[in-house]
Amino acid sequence: MIWFSFSKVFPGMAPFIKWCASTWIGMYVSHAAWAFKFIETIHILAWVVLIGTTMLVNLRLLGILKGWDVEQIDRNVSPFIYASLSLVTITGVLMFLSNAGRYYQSVAFAPKIVFFVMALIYQFGVYRFVVRSSRNRVPVWARFAGGFSLLLWFAVGAAGRAIGAL
Repeated sequence: MIWFSFSKVFPGMAPFIKWCASTWIGMYVSHAAWAFKFIETIHILAWVVLIGTTMLVNLRLLGILKGWDVEQIDRNVSPFIYASLSLVTITGVLMFLSNAGRYYQSVAFAPKIVFFVMALIYQFGVYRFVVRSSRNRVPVWARFAGGFSLLLWFAVGAAGRAIGAL
């Protein structure tokens, strides 16, 4: 994984980062003893739902989960994907606001955001096409698409996990 920080790539963002940290919500989350832990717990639980539901679709695309139509699985899990994606995004923004300077300097946060944006673009672009075009028989190119989707989402998770360690 390539490690870099937004502070090195976008040094001009420092005033914006200071503003983020000084917002009332950022101040509240950083100062209330329970707030960050609660938000982080919701973030992780939503992440687990997001990974689990996307894995169901991807495992079918990869040919590991058999006997289900890809589009049917996607239709059944899509509400959970969208709800968990919304929660992950909202709680992620709240956690960022609570300590914007730390995340701005973090060499793991920037790759997480880059992978997250890539995964979102892929999820709402290429991936939608792949799911809709792969009915009962999954072509080889759709298997690669499923594998790449898993790779992107797990890269987001790995970089997110590294934020606390680096």
